[in-house]
Amino acid sequence: MDCDYKAMEHVKESGELYIYKCHFGLNEAIMPLYSYGVLTGYLMMVQAVIGTYRNYSEIIEKSKEYFDYQEKLKKYVTKIAILNEDQVYSFANICDIYAKYISLTNRVQAKHDNLAQEVKKYIISNYNKEITIEQLCAYFFCSRSTLLNHFKSNYNTTIHKFLLDYRLEIASELLINEKISVKEISYKCGFEDPNYFCKVFRKKYNKSPIEFKNERT
Repeated sequence: MDCDYKAMEHVKESGELYIYKCHFGLNEAIMPLYSYGVLTGYLMMVQAVIGTYRNYSEIIEKSKEYFDYQEKLKKYVTKIAILNEDQVYSFANICDIYAKYISLTNRVQAKHDNLAQEVKKYIISNYNKEITIEQLCAYFFCSRSTLLNHFKSNYNTTIHKFLLDYRLEIASELLINEKISVKEISYKCGFEDPNYFCKVFRKKYNKSPIEFKNERT
């Protein structure tokens, strides 16, 4: 149904529990499920009616064009629980707690284990910021060993080396194409200490950043 797709898009953007009413007048809730920080599905709360038995007739009226047998429709609708608003919100929050537990323990496995790919994408998008193993573990809901082993097995390098090499690659491009100081470039590439930047740059390219720049400009 269109309302369910819209609810999924809402949750995809917010990453939070979403309680809504479908076009039939039924109250529903949806929450995200993650595997190693990657959205892999949704948990949906069973439908409920907020109000009284009078609401059944409204739901039947809105639904009848989708059913050939009205008696079956009436039978199905009248089996839906009637709750008050507090009960619906309480039950939805319990479901949300369960969804968070599933995500934190990585009990939902994606069809393709793409933890390493997601970590790589994260690094490329955030290379100019501080990135630590602890931050990545928290972001992707995984242990240190899981994070390091998945990345190493997929890319045959460590996260630290990949991040360092990527920062240096960006720095080399900036040295050639930008008229800014070495100090500014080091900060732009996520290095907190310009002296350390010069040290690792020389180790990789066998020349200082200034020498590298002068040879190519």
